[in-house]
Amino acid sequence: MPYRVCLPIVSLYPLVPAVVTKGLAGIFVSALFGAWGAVHLHRILTNFSVPKPWSYIITLIFALNPLIALYGANGMSDIMLLSCLLGTYSGVLDYLTTHALRRLVSAGIWMALGLGMRYEAVPFGALVIIGLMVAQWKTTKPEIWAGSAMILGAPIVFAGGLWIYFNWAIMKNPVYFLNSNYGNLAQTRTGAYLTPALDHAYHSLPGTIEYVAHFLLLSWPLALALGIMFFFLWGRHLDNRAVILLSGALGAILLEIGFAYVGHLGSWDRYFISFIADGVLMVSFIASKIGKRFAHRKLPAILWWTTMSVLLLSADVGTFIAAQNPTIGHPDGIVMDYAWQNRSMQYLSDTFTRAAPVIQYLDHHPHLTVLADAFNAWPIIIRSKNFNRFIITSDYDFASILHNPKGRVAAILVPEPTGVASLDAVNRVWPQMWAGHVPWATLLKSFPGGANWRLYEVTPQAP
Repeated sequence: MPYRVCLPIVSLYPLVPAVVTKGLAGIFVSALFGAWGAVHLHRILTNFSVPKPWSYIITLIFALNPLIALYGANGMSDIMLLSCLLGTYSGVLDYLTTHALRRLVSAGIWMALGLGMRYEAVPFGALVIIGLMVAQWKTTKPEIWAGSAMILGAPIVFAGGLWIYFNWAIMKNPVYFLNSNYGNLAQTRTGAYLTPALDHAYHSLPGTIEYVAHFLLLSWPLALALGIMFFFLWGRHLDNRAVILLSGALGAILLEIGFAYVGHLGSWDRYFISFIADGVLMVSFIASKIGKRFAHRKLPAILWWTTMSVLLLSADVGTFIAAQNPTIGHPDGIVMDYAWQNRSMQYLSDTFTRAAPVIQYLDHHPHLTVLADAFNAWPIIIRSKNFNRFIITSDYDFASILHNPKGRVAAILVPEPTGVASLDAVNRVWPQMWAGHVPWATLLKSFPGGANWRLYEVTPQAP
């Protein structure tokens, strides 16, 4: 869905090429969702009865968190998912407070949109639905808590069914998203993302818990808040909203916990970006509960909310510091560091820098038709001055041309078959091509560095 949302903006490419070549379409969409997430957060703070001036200050502190700001401006799906999670929280918490069904329906829609962004929405949704039932278990009739759970869950179940249907209709495989050659499971099987920390977590419950716990440093107050939140689950301090916050916090990372345990998790800090929102939500919830004791005493209230704001601001600083740890801040720590030092990102060995020699060569040979798997070659394709010359993965005849290229394409671009590049379609169909052992392919140009691309001419001897 993140890419489909970008399509209306991408249609402006003939007028504004930068929407594709510079990724402006994705940046615009992530910024939009980031802003929407801030609106959801502010609405939740209002639900918590956080005083109005302080609710704006806390929302601003959240928006200024380095990781939130980065993913609100880089076109990736993480902030989009987080916005959907916050939209779900907002609707469910409002429903528990006001019993307005429209807010519950809104929560269900946001949950379904979250599934369109990332699969973490599935365990998140499951636990929030369970949390909603538990929150109403003793206070409402069974038909009410069961009905509210069905209303909340219906949109994501429908969206999941549609997703499975479209996988079957288009790819002839209903679980293509799970077992495709390009999926997360296939990528992690290559071992390209394995680190010592993830190796320590592999098939070890204590190791997995330790690995996940490291990321609490992205929002250090969350660790304190988690302990305090349990006091609101029973007794005279019982507040059903605490059930939703805790179940949602666990659900948002449950997929990561499972993948870390079975060895299918990438070593990326962005997988735990929800900790930042959870920290703000839980600290604000606890602060509002305590703050009610002196709500009508102006000076103590100001001191209390100033202290809470400073605490949350220190969490932003903590995010930046934690990101400098390679275990926690991969790969974004160095990006934050460069931004803080006001250094140009061109000095980073990024995807486009490594692909530049290939792009330059192809631009000097504009009439050369090239077959390339967009899974790895997308930076080359979108930065090329003439990307219509490419035969790419989404073309209907891509597989046919790959198997029988004679007279249909002039050259084939292939990366070195190491790591995730081994999943490249060319490497899967012609595993010896990169090494030069396919007799009908003649090396035109080699591009050392990065993916070590090689461009092979398709000779008349090709099939």
